[in-house]
Amino acid sequence: MRLILRSLLAMVAAAAVLVSVNLAGGEVAGWLGLAPGGNARLGWDMAWTIAGGIAAIATAARCAATAARGHALACLGLIVLATGYAVVQLGGDFPRWFTAGLVLSLPLQGWLGMRWGPQRSRC
Repeated sequence: MRLILRSLLAMVAAAAVLVSVNLAGGEVAGWLGLAPGGNARLGWDMAWTIAGGIAAIATAARCAATAARGHALACLGLIVLATGYAVVQLGGDFPRWFTAGLVLSLPLQGWLGMRWGPQRSRC
């Protein structure tokens, strides 16, 4: 039971990190004076979304009691599903380079998140 709770906690921590990194990116954009909308802001938001995915995958792997790679892959799977849903639902509202960048960055997010995550630490 403790192992299951720890696994759920790792995934909740990963979701919290994903949201936190994306919110931080929006705040930093405001501090830098980036106007909402436009290609520069979309590029900025895409970079922070990718960074959030990497951080979430790494967090899932770090906080897992066992099977760090499995938790990282599960987190990556959820990010793939969310990205696919967003591209299908909102794809026409954004430029193609933006949606393509999000989709094409998924393997990079998985690789970096799995590379940076597995060092043992207790969350």
